[in-house]
Amino acid sequence: MKRDMCRFIGIYIVFISIFLTLAGCESTKTTSSTTKSTSRTTSKGGSIAKSTTNEKKVVVTPSTPVVEANLAPGMERDILGLVNEYRKTKKLAPLQTNAAIEYQARRHSMDMGTHRIPFGHQGLSFRIKYIMEKVSGVTQVGENIAYGNLSAKAVVSGWIKSPEHRKNMEGNFKYTGVGVTRNMQNQLYFTQLFAK
Repeated sequence: MKRDMCRFIGIYIVFISIFLTLAGCESTKTTSSTTKSTSRTTSKGGSIAKSTTNEKKVVVTPSTPVVEANLAPGMERDILGLVNEYRKTKKLAPLQTNAAIEYQARRHSMDMGTHRIPFGHQGLSFRIKYIMEKVSGVTQVGENIAYGNLSAKAVVSGWIKSPEHRKNMEGNFKYTGVGVTRNMQNQLYFTQLFAK
């Protein structure tokens, strides 16, 4: 009886995961960004969006659960390492990862990758509110995003070349979370959140 119930639950979870993945797929690639955000195309077929933290309203967006198979934790570690190396050259303390912030970064990358929201900073005020509730003492949050078939080095280099992204990287932030997801079209979406 127990074995049958476990098998049923396992099959149900697989079915729901497949359904949610397929429900989020679209054939068009969105590159527009939200109000107060702009994006520029990189030479390697990706895009890097300018960050903003002054959204006026809380936007709660539906989200696909972060599915392990779609995450790219190796790239997340590489981006964190490259950002901390860059901060070291500026005599800044390394950023510490935080699970709640990482969750929001991964969720945002997943939402962009499944086209539930357009590429951009939509819902940033919701992410800020969530982080401030979950991480004690946080009063400020910044966000960098990118997409495309880019290496971790190309993403971080693009952020360094952009004054708005570089400002977040050089900010007096203490915590970070990086989220990298690959969608069904094999396109990578990157989010790094910064908090202090």
